[in-house]
Amino acid sequence: MIYGFLLLLVACFFQGSFGLGMKKYQPFSWEAFWVVFSVIGILLIPIGWTWLEVPEFMTYVRETPPQVLWLASFCGLLWGISSILFGKAVDSIGVSLTYGVNMGISASAGSLIPLLIFGNIPVARSFILLLAGMMIMLVGVVVITKAGLDKEKSLKKQLQQGQKSGAKASDKPLSKGLIMASIAGLGSAAMNIGFSYANQTLDIAAGHGVSEMSASLIPWVITLSGGFVANFVYAFIMLIKNRTYRDYIAPGSGKAYAKAIVTSFVWFFALGFYAKATVMLGPIGSSVGWLAFNGLALIVSNAWGLKDGEWKGFAKPKKLLLAGNVILIASWIVVGIANGLA
Repeated sequence: MIYGFLLLLVACFFQGSFGLGMKKYQPFSWEAFWVVFSVIGILLIPIGWTWLEVPEFMTYVRETPPQVLWLASFCGLLWGISSILFGKAVDSIGVSLTYGVNMGISASAGSLIPLLIFGNIPVARSFILLLAGMMIMLVGVVVITKAGLDKEKSLKKQLQQGQKSGAKASDKPLSKGLIMASIAGLGSAAMNIGFSYANQTLDIAAGHGVSEMSASLIPWVITLSGGFVANFVYAFIMLIKNRTYRDYIAPGSGKAYAKAIVTSFVWFFALGFYAKATVMLGPIGSSVGWLAFNGLALIVSNAWGLKDGEWKGFAKPKKLLLAGNVILIASWIVVGIANGLA
C-alpha cells in the first residue's frame, strides 16, 4: 500500500504542475492551444501509452459490454463540458472561489459515488475514517478558498486606489459563476466515476493474463474519448469563428507548440500514474485515491504559486493558504489510515 501512495504522490506532482503550461503560450490564442492539447494530451498520448503497455488493448475494449463503454464515455463527455464551464466560472468569480467550489464537489462526489454504485463500501471503521478525511479535506479547501478570496479583495483595493476617482470596478453576477463552478465540479467528479465504471475492461484484460498495473490505463482511453469530443469540438469551433488558426504559423509559434506538447504529457502522466496507484491501493483505491489526488495536487499547485511570487505582498492571505495546506496534509494522513483498515 505504501508504494501505492508514493506513486500517487508522483501523480499529484504532475496534476499540480500541468497548469504551469497553460500560462503565457503566446502567440497561440486559448483555442489554438486547446486544439493541440486536446489532440495530443486527451487523445494520442493515452492511446499511445496504453498501446505500449497493452498492445492488444482494443481486443479487451471490444469484449466490454457496450453499455459500460457508452456510460464511461458519457462521463468523459460531462468532464469535457465541465472543463469549459470551469473557464467561464473563473472569468465570472475568479480563480480561488472557482477552484475551491469545483474541487470540493469533485473530490467528495468523485470518491463517494463510485463506492455507492459498485457496493465497495468498506468496513465501518474504515468508512467513518474515510468520511472524516473527506470532511477535513473540505475544511482545508474552504480555508484555501478564503485565502484566495482575501487576496483578490486586497488586489482589488490596490487597483481601485490606482484608478481615477469615479472609475467603477466591473460587476459580474456571483450566483451565475457559482452555478457554473458547481456544475463543473460535478463534471470533474464524473471523470473519476467514468474511470471507475470502465475498470470492468481492466478486469477483462487481467482475465487474459495482462498485468493489472498495465491494464489500468485502458479505462482512461474509454473515458477520455468522450472528453476529447467535448474539448476538441468546442475549441475547434472557436478557432474557426475567431480565425485564430493563423496562430499556428505566427512568428514564435514553435515555443507555443512545445509548451502545448509538454503540458499534454504532464497532464496525462498525472492520470496514468493515478490509475496505476489505484490498483496498488486496493479495492477502494479509486475512491481513496481521488480524494488524495485532488487534495495533494492542490498543495502542489499552491507551492508553484508561492514560488512564482503570486502571494507576495499578501501576508495575511498567505498565512491562511499555508494553514489550509497543513489541513490538507492532515486529511491525506487520515485517508491513508482509512485505506489501511479497508
